[in-house]
Amino acid sequence: MAPADPEPDAEQAPPAPQRPNSLFWICTAVTVLIGVFQYTNSLSAMDGFDVPTVLGLAALTLCLLALAGIYALCALERTTLQARPYGRLDLFQVSTVLVVVAVLIGVLIPPRTTSTLGLLLPFGIGYWLYHLAARKAADDKAAEEKD
Repeated sequence: MAPADPEPDAEQAPPAPQRPNSLFWICTAVTVLIGVFQYTNSLSAMDGFDVPTVLGLAALTLCLLALAGIYALCALERTTLQARPYGRLDLFQVSTVLVVVAVLIGVLIPPRTTSTLGLLLPFGIGYWLYHLAARKAADDKAAEEKD
C-alpha cells in the first residue's frame, strides 16, 4: 500500500501563535497553594489569639490575592506585565514589590516558616515571560525599522 499524500492545506497552515496563558495559570495556582500552605502552617502552630500572626496573615492575604490577580489577568489576556497602571511602574515591578513584601511577612510571622519562599517560582516564571515579551517587542521594532 502506498502512503496517503498529505493534504495541501495541512502543509501550508501557519503555526499556532505561542501564548503564555498556561504559564500564567500555573503562576496563579502556585501562588494560591503557597497561601494555603502558609495558612495551614501558621494556624496549626497558633495556641490562641496571636496578634502578630493574625495581622501578618491578613497582610499576606492581601499580597497573595494581588499577585494571583495579576497572574490571572495576564492569563485572561486582560493585561500584560508591561502595562503601566501607576505612572512609571509597570505590573512586573508591582509584582516584584508584592513578592518581596509577601516573602518578608511570611518569614517573619510566627512560626517563622519559609513556605512563602515558594513564591519565587511564579515570580521567576513571570520574570522570564516579562523579558521574553520585551525581547520580542525589541525584535519586532528592529524588523520594522529595517523595512
